[in-house]
Amino acid sequence: MLEQRLQLLSSQKEAMSKLEDLYRQQAGFSTILLTGKSGSGKSTVVQEFLRDFSASVRGYTTVRHRSTEGKRVAFQHILLPASVIPSKLTIEYPDQLPTDIEYFLHRDKDKVEFDRESFLKLADYMSPEQVYQDETPELMLWDEVGGEELLIDRFYETLIYWLEQDEKPGQIIVWKKGRDRSNVRLAHLSREEMDLLDQRRRKILDHPSIRIHDVDAGDSTVLLKKNSDLYNN
Repeated sequence: MLEQRLQLLSSQKEAMSKLEDLYRQQAGFSTILLTGKSGSGKSTVVQEFLRDFSASVRGYTTVRHRSTEGKRVAFQHILLPASVIPSKLTIEYPDQLPTDIEYFLHRDKDKVEFDRESFLKLADYMSPEQVYQDETPELMLWDEVGGEELLIDRFYETLIYWLEQDEKPGQIIVWKKGRDRSNVRLAHLSREEMDLLDQRRRKILDHPSIRIHDVDAGDSTVLLKKNSDLYNN
């Protein structure tokens, strides 16, 4: 499948190869954590991978909505398979953002609004009770993970549940990276919340079931857990 994606950068092609290996059963593991700086193309890699993925998928992807001048930005969850995979991960508008969309994060100039309730809905959607209600998917997608949503107990515990299972669908986790930008976004959190977030990030990154691929670093699945940018916000 890689030959069809010559438009991808070399680091993105390497990430694509990791995903394809996972479903050719050559990699010996079932969970990939795909990380990279904002704009590195990690979500683009997943989107391209899913275009040719014919098996069942359960999870969510993230779409960014922004005004043309970039002063207003909002993020929306798209549930899979409830909705089709979006053709664009960023949608631009000449001025105002649509008001009929349920955003989980909205940034207007220096004001940031984060809706934790939306992640409670995601936790229910990704819970074993709902996942196993119908045909068990071959793939579960978490796009994105690593920020304030990990402070929501039910969401965090649901993700940990799937990491702990020996028999489970393949998992792709798109991991947030970029400490400086995250510090601004998380500035409203207390010291205790920041410490808890750091602990939970470490537990996920250190979990033995996952292998990490950093789009910024090319083929770097070994010992990436020592990279401080992955641990810190």
